[in-house]
Amino acid sequence: MKKIYLLGAILATTLSFGQVFTGTYNFASVTAPPTGTGLIDPTPVPTATGIVFGSFSCVNSVATQPTAGGRFSFDNQPLGATNGDNNYANLTGAIDLTNYMQVTITPDAGTTYDLTGITFRHQRSGTGVRTYAVRSSADGYATNLPASINPANAELSVQTGDVFFRVNDATTTGQNGSTITLSGANFTGLTGPVTFRFYGWNAEGTGGTNSIDDVAISGNVTALSTNEFGNIAGLKFYPNPVTDGKLFISSDSNSTKTVAIYDALGKQVLNTTVENGFVNTSALNTGVYMVKITEEGKTAARKLVIK
Repeated sequence: MKKIYLLGAILATTLSFGQVFTGTYNFASVTAPPTGTGLIDPTPVPTATGIVFGSFSCVNSVATQPTAGGRFSFDNQPLGATNGDNNYANLTGAIDLTNYMQVTITPDAGTTYDLTGITFRHQRSGTGVRTYAVRSSADGYATNLPASINPANAELSVQTGDVFFRVNDATTTGQNGSTITLSGANFTGLTGPVTFRFYGWNAEGTGGTNSIDDVAISGNVTALSTNEFGNIAGLKFYPNPVTDGKLFISSDSNSTKTVAIYDALGKQVLNTTVENGFVNTSALNTGVYMVKITEEGKTAARKLVIK
């Protein structure tokens, strides 16, 4: 239902204006047991024009309550570190894709957005996690997102594979500097939701915690304004549905047209040019897409069905 809603919202649209945003989660309303808040952060979410920030939640088969107030902190993290050992090479644990904290960002109807970065503070208990990473739904949570430390912090480092490492076992206080850089096609020109998951592992004991705070998600959002499909004179778009891999696009001017095709999650899956001819869609899977056509400064959009 959400996919259809998002496609419908961006039909017959053109770019109107953009606005930079940063939404920060401070977890101020989180309390520790026995008055814990369960797995969902009760703190009011950040707000920004054109973007809906969801609430953070924790997915953990054992932990059911936060372990501290004012931040998102949970115990029973994957093991793999030895108390007092600061050698990264001695860690034996591995990321557990079923244990994470997550949040979803969704655009308002009639908008497109780019995501540019995430920063957050990380904290651990005395037997807490030594490594952590962030992944996203953009690639099905397959890889860690590009990590760096900014500003520099001697208590933190980034290891091969974009893994954050808590350098000093004796340090348990919150540390600033964990930075995720978002760029490229997965985070540009989006029209659908993106979910981020924060993983921690290599804890030194089952009571050891993984904790995040002041999570700031940044980007820019562009509102879209109504634009009739007929603004490109004589524009023809056929057949629809496409069954043989050929989408014909033509207009009265016979000028070169830029054609961008987006899937139901807003990811660009094809970008090409055409005059009065056809676009090869044979590489696209069966489904519903949005096609944006630009010719001589005019833009039109239409839903496309591939069978």
